[in-house]
Amino acid sequence: MFRRQWALAVMIMVFSQTAPAATCEVDEYVTRAIGIEEPWLENAAYLFSQTANQAGGAWVLAPEMDLRLSDRVGLEIDPPAYVMNYPVGRGPAAFGPAGLGLKVPVLQRCNQLGRGRATIVTAEVEGQFWPAPQRNAIDGAGSSITAQVEWAQLWWPWFNQGELGYTQRVGTGVTSGGFVNTSLGRALDATTAIQVEMELDDQLIRGDEKRGLEGSVMPQVAYRPGPQWLLAIGEEFAVRENDWHPQISTMLMAEREF
Repeated sequence: MFRRQWALAVMIMVFSQTAPAATCEVDEYVTRAIGIEEPWLENAAYLFSQTANQAGGAWVLAPEMDLRLSDRVGLEIDPPAYVMNYPVGRGPAAFGPAGLGLKVPVLQRCNQLGRGRATIVTAEVEGQFWPAPQRNAIDGAGSSITAQVEWAQLWWPWFNQGELGYTQRVGTGVTSGGFVNTSLGRALDATTAIQVEMELDDQLIRGDEKRGLEGSVMPQVAYRPGPQWLLAIGEEFAVRENDWHPQISTMLMAEREF
């Protein structure tokens, strides 16, 4: 599987020299989904919150930063998320893995942006490293390398975005496997948008030690209180193969462009 990661890394270096120089400024029209990496390059900071709505869950706070190094190369920085298991303050808590990703647009068509039409496709390779694993507080995490393709399609007021890729574990704690995450959204006006996000992966290890499927559906609404701010809230319904009782979480996202 490492050959796939290195192959995509080589492709990224090639495309960084050949990708279109003009950056697609679509974030005013395409509202980022809470759980999907945006394919456009920008300078922005995020704070995510996930609160489980059932006993035995956890509260997660996760920061993120995106940097546009040039019109051809972007950087994603994921400082460690902080996980607090219930009951908060008495349950085990720990910082998770840190991540770093390199993003390169491979297709940008924004010549009809004035008519509400645009297409972006971006390749990314991201590594995660967990120097001090604490399995009693965080399960299913560890060091890994992920190669993925991200996209956004605008047909104003409708838009679609998504990511498709493969995660290769490095060491223990993570299950290698593929994933796809996509959403369909609609802008209600210049400040408000709604969308439904859907995710599916094969990274579940069932009780019989066989690989299984897991996924989620998350309706969400986003609001722009100002030109540089974006606030979003979603309700995630996650299910696993052979267990169709959903695990429900409330997701929050705050974005600040700079």
